[in-house]
Amino acid sequence: MSEAINSSLKTVAKGTVLVFSGMAVSQALWFVIKILMAGNLSREDFGVYSLIIAIGAMVSLVANMGLCEGSTRYISILLGQGRKEESDKVQQASLIIGTITSVASCAAIVLLAGFLSKHVFYKPELFVPLMVISLFIPADVLASILAAILRGRGIISPKVYFLDIGQPLFFLILISLVLLFGFPFISVIWAYVFSMIMVCVLMAVSGHRNAGINPFSALSRGTGGYAGELVRFSIPVLSLQGMSLIIRSADTLMLGRYGTVEQVGIYSIGISLAALLSLPPIALGFAYMPIAGGLYAKNRSSDLAKTYQVLTRWIFAATLPFFFILFFFPEMTVTFLFGDKFLDSAHPLRILSLGYLIHAFMGSNSMMLLVMGRSKDVIKVSATGAILNVLLNYILIKHVGLGLYGAALSSMVSFIVISGGYSFVLYRHSGMHPIASGYLKPVIGSVLIGTVIYAVAKSLPLYFWMLPVYFLLYICGYIASLFLTRSLHNEDIFLFRELMNTAGVAPVITEKIIRKISYAIVENINK
Repeated sequence: MSEAINSSLKTVAKGTVLVFSGMAVSQALWFVIKILMAGNLSREDFGVYSLIIAIGAMVSLVANMGLCEGSTRYISILLGQGRKEESDKVQQASLIIGTITSVASCAAIVLLAGFLSKHVFYKPELFVPLMVISLFIPADVLASILAAILRGRGIISPKVYFLDIGQPLFFLILISLVLLFGFPFISVIWAYVFSMIMVCVLMAVSGHRNAGINPFSALSRGTGGYAGELVRFSIPVLSLQGMSLIIRSADTLMLGRYGTVEQVGIYSIGISLAALLSLPPIALGFAYMPIAGGLYAKNRSSDLAKTYQVLTRWIFAATLPFFFILFFFPEMTVTFLFGDKFLDSAHPLRILSLGYLIHAFMGSNSMMLLVMGRSKDVIKVSATGAILNVLLNYILIKHVGLGLYGAALSSMVSFIVISGGYSFVLYRHSGMHPIASGYLKPVIGSVLIGTVIYAVAKSLPLYFWMLPVYFLLYICGYIASLFLTRSLHNEDIFLFRELMNTAGVAPVITEKIIRKISYAIVENINK
């Protein structure tokens, strides 16, 4: 294994553990928030909240203009080439553009709130929540851009601590006060907005301390001509992100238009649970993109391909156990966490989980294409998937009348089409693919293991406390399949060591485990 691969995997292991841990804590906090609201709000109010948050996310993404990915890419490449002054110009350009677009978007929502509530969603009760959520947009855009600038400099922790953990933590505190004192429903939206404003302030302070970033001085300084270049790169990325958000939110928005807010509330429960399966791919992409940019800038294509395959294999392995629980036991999971009134989300959850699993199986192929500068190809694939998603939602929700099921099926089909399209383009242009030796055999083994455990579980009384037992049995079975199918390699051992060390496991324990794994690998090779 080359020194470049060794160094890259070591860096990614540390970044991935931090990001994954932050996202796990974040998801836990959001779950507590949703459980709290599900128990105290009606399904109608919960649906209004879910719909408003989706609209806010959509507008915020447009205001962001793809600047996060663009600034991270340019800053990481320029710093890798020793061009610090030019990286500072990119930083200034992204802050200036983000400020202008976010304020403009906020004003647009305020002006169009009446039209959107009455003539787009046919729900006048959305008027005041739309006015409030408009204030979320500038805070969200600026906080995200500051996190992207720091990410390009290799500083990941502020994004994890403030954006991933800070916002849901602040929101949890505020929403608890709202429910405790019995404030009206609109206070829930205000709490969401104030939580992001606090995060934005903390990100600005962190940016100044860690990298000397001063958002106010940046507005009065030149950009060295990088504003235009950044926009040219970021607009295609915005198109990609817009397509991705359409794929994730079209079902919610179209349920809000053609269905009821009650259906939106039920469906949002399934979405929030299925989103657990997106944590490993997101953690991989966030930690790996700066490393991939550096390897690509140095023309280390073989090292880039190898690390991509290793990490994709690990991410898929981390996704499988969660898929097993959500796919085979959705009713039990929904009932325990959110109560019987949201049980209708169980079957859509099963459909959505399958789509997310296929996405994880293909790896972070879109991120690799962006690193290689093939944003136009990514946009074409994303646009195809987004159009397909909207059409399927329109047909299945409005005309066929499938409601929740139609929304879930539309998303699943779109995931399959898009993930397959990304992988095809990536392989055609670079010969790179995530399916290395030893990838498919344990996947087949895991399917058999999951089927057997589910068959046994169905023959026994189902209690929620049994889910952790099935979860551990599945993990043990999957690990056993790795040995039986001879699917472990030296790169896996190296990454395992770095993950264990970063997680704080004693080196003695780690080395004992590695010796046993290494012995098994040698035995497999000899056979």
